[in-house]
Amino acid sequence: MTSSTSSNAVPEWTVLYHSPGTLKGRGEFLRLMLEDAGVAYLDSGDGLYGPQGSMDMFRGSPALISVSDDISSQPFPVLYPPAIWHRPSNGDDEQVFVNQVGACMEYLGEALGYAPKSAKERAQATSITLNALDYIGEGRSTFHPVQNHASYKDQKEEADEASKEFSKDRMLKYLAHFDKIVKKAGLSNPVAGGSGVTYADFCLFHVLDASVHQFNTDFYEHAWDAANVPALKEFYEHFKKRPNLQAYWKSGRAAPYAGDSMM
Repeated sequence: MTSSTSSNAVPEWTVLYHSPGTLKGRGEFLRLMLEDAGVAYLDSGDGLYGPQGSMDMFRGSPALISVSDDISSQPFPVLYPPAIWHRPSNGDDEQVFVNQVGACMEYLGEALGYAPKSAKERAQATSITLNALDYIGEGRSTFHPVQNHASYKDQKEEADEASKEFSKDRMLKYLAHFDKIVKKAGLSNPVAGGSGVTYADFCLFHVLDASVHQFNTDFYEHAWDAANVPALKEFYEHFKKRPNLQAYWKSGRAAPYAGDSMM
């Protein structure tokens, strides 16, 4: 459950990402975990940019990043969104302020009850998570093949060619690997091999959901439907039924996919 994108009260949990409510982006990985846990949070894009912004990459120059005026005002320096800001409600524990999807998901796993229970399970969960993030990062890059920070519309011809090639080759290799992961764990079991769902399940689910929405179209010859990954498809359909996620998607609060970058 989420609070509005602006609030006078200081929330315990804040997801910081560009333009909340307009597109899923990489912030959606974090929202899914909070929603599934039934935790209220603030979805905010406030204060990210400019010389005094919370994100170092958006300050404008190395000199502006180096100034020390924010050292005491932020719990920890962060580079770019998404970021998670946790202000524990008990007032005793220290605040946590980190970016990078993998780091945020691992922290949310610890805080919300989705943490692996052993060193082996943790290593496997992190491996799955990082591979899934590599996959969506590589997929996104095919929509920006000329200039990574330029829009898809500015390089549409090259992007269409690159993304179609991705859907016919590299995407299928990633999906075959993830299918093997699901088979190894067992179709109805958490993917990291333990007894409970971890951040790895959420991460894998979301990159699959992004694949379905991006590549299962006529232009991409319905690449998801055509992929021979039966175990992975069963995992996707099963995880999609989680009650709190269903409630989130039906609430009208979930942002749409951008439609041109797996975001």
